[in-house]
Amino acid sequence: MDFILSGESKMMVKAARDFARQEIDPIIGKIEKEDAIPEDIWQKFAKAQMLGIMIPKEYGGIGSSALNVIFILEELAKTGSAAAFLVALSNSVSETIYHWGSEALRERFIPPLCNGSGYATMAFTEPATGSDPTAITTTAKPDGDYYVLNGTKRFISYGHKKGYGVFYAKDETERVTAFLVDKSSDGYTWSKPWSLMGLAGQGLVDIFLKDVKVPKENILGDKGRGFHILLRWIAGERVQQMAFMVGMGQECLNEALKFAKERMVRGRPMTAMQGFQWMLAEMHASIEASRWWTYRVASKQDQGDDITVDSAALKLFVVPTIQEVARKALQIHGSYGYCKDYKIERLYRMIASPGVTAGSTEIQKTLVGSALARS
Repeated sequence: MDFILSGESKMMVKAARDFARQEIDPIIGKIEKEDAIPEDIWQKFAKAQMLGIMIPKEYGGIGSSALNVIFILEELAKTGSAAAFLVALSNSVSETIYHWGSEALRERFIPPLCNGSGYATMAFTEPATGSDPTAITTTAKPDGDYYVLNGTKRFISYGHKKGYGVFYAKDETERVTAFLVDKSSDGYTWSKPWSLMGLAGQGLVDIFLKDVKVPKENILGDKGRGFHILLRWIAGERVQQMAFMVGMGQECLNEALKFAKERMVRGRPMTAMQGFQWMLAEMHASIEASRWWTYRVASKQDQGDDITVDSAALKLFVVPTIQEVARKALQIHGSYGYCKDYKIERLYRMIASPGVTAGSTEIQKTLVGSALARS
C-alpha cells in the first residue's frame, strides 16, 4: 500500500508542524520546569481543530480519519512534549463515546471534548491491576436511577482536570461496565500528579471515587460489556502511541544528523566517517519501517477492521526499534547527549515510556502469541 498524502492530509500535517513550532516549542522549558502544561494550550488545540478529528461535524468535530490523526500526532510528537498527548487522548475518548454511545450521550459528552471546554479521561488502571479486568476492585452498585461508584483508579491522565471520562467498574453482576462520569461530581477527588521520568505535564493522578452517583443512562455501550469497549480503545491508543514513537524517532535522527554535521573530528565532520554513516542509515531504515506499519494499521482502523492483534504486533515491533534509534542518536551525541541542554536527552526519556505504558511489551507478546495459537 502506498501512503500518498491527500491535499487534506498535507494541509493537516503543515498545520500541525506550524502549531508545534509556534505554540509548543517555545513553552517546553516552562513545561519541563513546572511539570504542567499551560491551560491555554487546550483552547489553542481546539481552535486549530485538532480535538475532534474523527468526530462528525454535528458533534463539533471535522469528520476526518484515524490516519489523519496519526499524521498530526507524528508531527506534534517531534516536539518531545507530552502536550501532544492531549490531542491523542481527546480524539480517542471522543471517538469511543461516539462509537458506543446513545444519541443522548453523544450530544452531551462529545462537544465539550471537541471545543476545549472539557478534558477527556479514560480510567481503567487500578493500584492492583493494569491489564486484568478480573482484578478490578472499583464497584458500581445500583441505587434507584443511579449507580454509585466506589474505588481508586491509578495513573489517570488529566483526571484532575474538568471534563468527562470513561470509568470502568464491576457492576452488581460482577461484570465490568463502562460509565461516563462528570469529573465535577460529588465524591470525586484526586491525588497530586505523579512525578515521571519523562512526559512532563502529563498529569497522571490517582482518582478516588467515594459514593459517586452516576445516572444509569450514562452507561456506555451495553451493561457488563465494558472490557470490550476498553479493548477497542486500547487498540486505537496503541496506534496513536506508535505515531508518537515514529515522530520522536524521526526527531532523534534529525538531531543526530544535525550534531554529526556540525561536530568536527580532525578537520572533518562526523558524517564523513563510515561508522556514523552506517548508524544514520540504520536509524533511517528503522523509522521508515515503523512509519509504514503504523500508517497501515491506522488505515485498517479506518476500514472498520478489528486491529486488536495488529496494533499489539505493531507496538511489539516499533517500541524496541525506535528505542534503539534513540540509543544510537544519544551515542552519536556522546557526552553531550546526556546533557539537558540537548533535545536528545528529553527525547530519550520520552521514548522509554511506551514500553511500560498502554500495555507493556510483555502484554503485547501475550496478545499476539495467544491469537496465533488460536488461529
